[in-house]
Amino acid sequence: MRPPDAPDAGVDLPLLQEIADRYTGERLTLRDPVWMTDFRLHHRGAARYRSGPCFLAGDAAHIHSPAGAQGMNTGIQDALNLGWKLALVCRGAAPEELPATYEAERAPVGRNVLRLTDRAFTVATSGNPVLRIGRTHIAPRLAPLALRPTGIRARLFRTVSELGIHYRRSPASTAGSRPPRGGPRAGDRLPDLPRGLQARTAAPGWHLLLSGPPSLWPDERLSPALEGRDGLVCVHRLGGQSPWPDVTQGLVRPDGYLGYVARGADTDGLRTYLDRWLPTGRR
Repeated sequence: MRPPDAPDAGVDLPLLQEIADRYTGERLTLRDPVWMTDFRLHHRGAARYRSGPCFLAGDAAHIHSPAGAQGMNTGIQDALNLGWKLALVCRGAAPEELPATYEAERAPVGRNVLRLTDRAFTVATSGNPVLRIGRTHIAPRLAPLALRPTGIRARLFRTVSELGIHYRRSPASTAGSRPPRGGPRAGDRLPDLPRGLQARTAAPGWHLLLSGPPSLWPDERLSPALEGRDGLVCVHRLGGQSPWPDVTQGLVRPDGYLGYVARGADTDGLRTYLDRWLPTGRR
């Protein structure tokens, strides 16, 4: 059998028939191919996601095996993370330091996807006898157990779907002096509970979520923090329909992640956060 990875090797029907014969004992005949092609796998990650005015995203920043099917999601999230930050800067509503948080947030994600896909591809293709036994005999028996409605399945789903990604260590994620006792934290993706919470915050821009009795959030309390930001921040008084168990203020970024979270009705921390990332008088 000629090596399919030779530099000048192409994909043709005889080669595929050789492969089929090897694994089926010549019991399968291939014919009438409509389209055939080959591709080469790469495992590369950019050392930097930005150089001056140039940014890298998607396959330009990280390219890897399709194992795990995470490449497209990762690239889309790169573009979304970078896009709203550049839009605000170009609009004159945000400082030029905001796009600098793109690499801090997305480079760790890219590196993690590279590691995960590399390991998955190695396990799926390795000729190591131990890995081969695990792949063909052990994994099929364990898979039904892992896919039962348990914490393991939930964790696998959040990992593969990339819904568990967070930016808690980002410069653009700030926890107030009194973090809430439960619920999402600064840097987390906003959950969709209570029902429809993400739909309420789907409009472009920032969204300020206020939990607790609406009487705690009169306009005069919020105006010092929101003054001069008309059209940039939308306010939602959630009452008891909140992802937090106590009186909390959460500022949702345009990409659906929480930039600022604090417990209580004191808005000084919120104002400090907005003054840094969405300062007034820039438009």
